[in-house]
Amino acid sequence: MRKHQFNIWGKAMRVYQKTIMFSSMLFLVGLLIVAVSPVMAYEVLIWDEYVLGTGEEITSPVLESGELYRIVADENWWYNFTFNLAADAQYYTTDPTDSWEWGNSFPAPGGASFLQINGQNVAWGPFSNGQATIPPTGHTYTIYYTGGGAALTFRIVDWIDGDYVDNDCKIRVRIYKSVTVGGYVVDSSPFETAGLWIIGAMMVALVTVPIVKYLRKTRRG
Repeated sequence: MRKHQFNIWGKAMRVYQKTIMFSSMLFLVGLLIVAVSPVMAYEVLIWDEYVLGTGEEITSPVLESGELYRIVADENWWYNFTFNLAADAQYYTTDPTDSWEWGNSFPAPGGASFLQINGQNVAWGPFSNGQATIPPTGHTYTIYYTGGGAALTFRIVDWIDGDYVDNDCKIRVRIYKSVTVGGYVVDSSPFETAGLWIIGAMMVALVTVPIVKYLRKTRRG
């Protein structure tokens, strides 16, 4: 009986050792992936301008070929200032009660966009209503664009009535350049690193504790 218990104990110890080694390897591999994978360390704002609702075209700086940029369009403009009817980069309202926090919204006619890039319509995404915060937020849309070694042009097109005389206000456009670094996290926080180790320790503990309890029970038996 005692020999049989020793055999069980020996097998259990080998399973325990293999489990710990496997869990440790998984954790270390995960840590290595996080540590050496290319990451978006930060963004640099390279352009911040307003596109007028009266239809004038503005031009961005040259966007480097192959570089990734994030383009943000926010705020709104009036396509009919007299009746307080507003639009943003992609949507418009027919509710005159509030030109910022709209009571209804509709996409630009014919699948178009009010804010165009290089004379082309852009899919700016789902509707973003205005929020009555301080400062007010909303009507914000984001797309990613890979530079082609040329500047971009931006223009608001009035697809509702085509009358730019009664248009007013503007859309703010910002362009951010994404900066990636491979091999290490440039702007990592010590708290994030500590948190990663804590999570790893918890994973090992979740595997280890039940096995230790089982071994103790087996040894007593």
